[in-house]
Order: sequence, then C-alpha cells, then structure tokens
Amino acid sequence: MKHSKSSLFLMELIIALLFFSLASTVCIRLFVNAHALSNQTVDQNFAVNYAQNMAEAFTGCGGDLEALQALFSGSLLSEDGRSLSLEQNGYCTDLVCNMVPEPGSTLSADIRVSRADNTDPLYTLHVDLHIPRVK
Repeated sequence: MKHSKSSLFLMELIIALLFFSLASTVCIRLFVNAHALSNQTVDQNFAVNYAQNMAEAFTGCGGDLEALQALFSGSLLSEDGRSLSLEQNGYCTDLVCNMVPEPGSTLSADIRVSRADNTDPLYTLHVDLHIPRVK
C-alpha cells in the first residue's frame, strides 16, 4: 500500500512539473514577442522623427539640396544633385527629388528611412513643396 501512495505522489509531481514547464514556455514566448515589438516600435519612432526633421529642413531650405547638405553635416549629395543621403545613429535617411525645381511649380520629394544594416524601409514620407514665382 505504501508503494502505491508514493507512485501516486510521484505521478502528481510529474504532472505538476509538466504544467509549470508549459506555462513557463508560453510566458517566455510572450516576453520575447513583447521585446521584439518594443524594439520595432523604437525603430519606427526614430524613423518618423528623422523623416520629419528632413522634411522640415527640405521645406525650410526651399528645396535646395545643397543648402540641405550644408545643414546636415556628413550628408552626401548625389552627382546629379537630385538625392541626398544621411547616415546617423544607425539609421540611413534618403531624400530623392522627383523633378528639378522651377518657379511656379511644385517640387516633390520622397524621404525614406531605414536601418543602416537593413535596406527595408522603416518609414517613407512624401513631401510636396510649392516653388513661388518671383515677380
């Protein structure tokens, strides 16, 4: 009779350990997913801030990419003068103008922010700037 009570206790202990191991596995997966989501949110917040800063500077400079390059130290202007790249704090911000600015027209540009180690964009922003005619 003593043998059956000890085997019953052992079986109950094994079932309890199995239950706790399954519960801990689920909890660990939840914590890992929450951590990954938190990192993704931080990346997207940085990307939105960098894109907004570049868009504000672009409109403030009147669409002049050379003035924008002087404003952001370390930025690189392309040979054709239509795109500007800036890498800072592990993020790469690219601004590409879609046309050459002419007075009385609308200048549009696309800003794309990605991580420096990954080419997939975290955030993209389209900017339209009206170039007024000078009388």
